Amino acid sequence: MPAADRDDLVRLQAVLAGLLRARDPAAALAAARAAGDADPRLAAVDVDGLRIGALLVAKLRFQRLLSASREAAEWFERDGRGFTEAFRAYHTGVPAEALDPWGESAAFARWCAGS
Repeated sequence: MPAADRDDLVRLQAVLAGLLRARDPAAALAAARAAGDADPRLAAVDVDGLRIGALLVAKLRFQRLLSASREAAEWFERDGRGFTEAFRAYHTGVPAEALDPWGESAAFARWCAGS
């Protein structure tokens, strides 16, 4: 694959990853499609599929975090609403990079320490 094609693919993947973390994936998709430099492949993204995908990504990150962090699980038990608000801010603000629960827990702890 030529370098220019790889660069285009990397940019598209970054946009898609951001859409999956957006508070409102459908609105974020509409904004991305309306951008002057929008990738034409965004037209093929199914809005309902994007919404479901975004919910699954958030659910998996949430489960990974709670399974590896006793502090997060205790916070959730003690103050479900407060934890959920914090998790939502973390999820939308921090790209998913962890491949396991412990990595997610460490990323969340760093985010908490910095916020």
